[in-house]
Amino acid sequence: TKARQGEFCEVQLIYGTQDSLLFDSRKLPVAQLPLKIPVIKSIYPGDIYEGLSMMHVGDSAKFFTNADSVFKKLFRMPRVPKFVDSTGDVYFSVKLLAMKTTAELQKEETSKMAGLQLQEMKDREAYLKEYKINVKPTKDGLYFIPKKPGHGPHPKEGELVSVQYTGYLLNGTKFDSSVGRGKPFEFTLGKHQVIQGWDEGISMLRKGGTATLIIPSGLAYGPRNMGPIPAFSTLVFDVQLVNIRKTPAAKK
Repeated sequence: TKARQGEFCEVQLIYGTQDSLLFDSRKLPVAQLPLKIPVIKSIYPGDIYEGLSMMHVGDSAKFFTNADSVFKKLFRMPRVPKFVDSTGDVYFSVKLLAMKTTAELQKEETSKMAGLQLQEMKDREAYLKEYKINVKPTKDGLYFIPKKPGHGPHPKEGELVSVQYTGYLLNGTKFDSSVGRGKPFEFTLGKHQVIQGWDEGISMLRKGGTATLIIPSGLAYGPRNMGPIPAFSTLVFDVQLVNIRKTPAAKK
């Protein structure tokens, strides 16, 4: 099978100059592999797309093309970086793993997403069982586990809330925390400034109260990879509502 315009190459790709490694697809997160490159018409004679069009599935090749053209024409940069000799070459080391049509990629992605959603549900059920969590989820699916009762009224939509928090994945990995930063995190409740599970969960606290929120991905980041948070991740937050303040809009 040969690379064809309109399809996608699944590749292992390394490129750089004689002195510097600029990119290595082997160092990408697993969720982003294999690297996919659309096969398009060459942007300039002798570019990497011309090289891809010469390859068959299973081939490995190394292409050299002028650095000035790579950065200005291919990467659309206004100038060549200072550490690169514009008269020299950029090399592209490519292994063509597979060719896929758009329909094939969509089918694979749909299957992958379904598998991740199923795995999330299994992992969440196992977590609830392991920690003997028997609270019923809200109608949206949020698990609210109160720890320490607060005092006063619940915060209302449009009010500014201050929250101390630590966030974990179900496997116990801590991915973020406001503790130790010097001040709590602030946001306006109910204005979609945070994930849906936070808007709902924080509204269930009173000032000074603490709780654990178990937030399914549907109330968090869904199919998106967010740095240390993989796609379809149920998140666990230990939260404390530190303060509630009325914003000018809320006072009106």
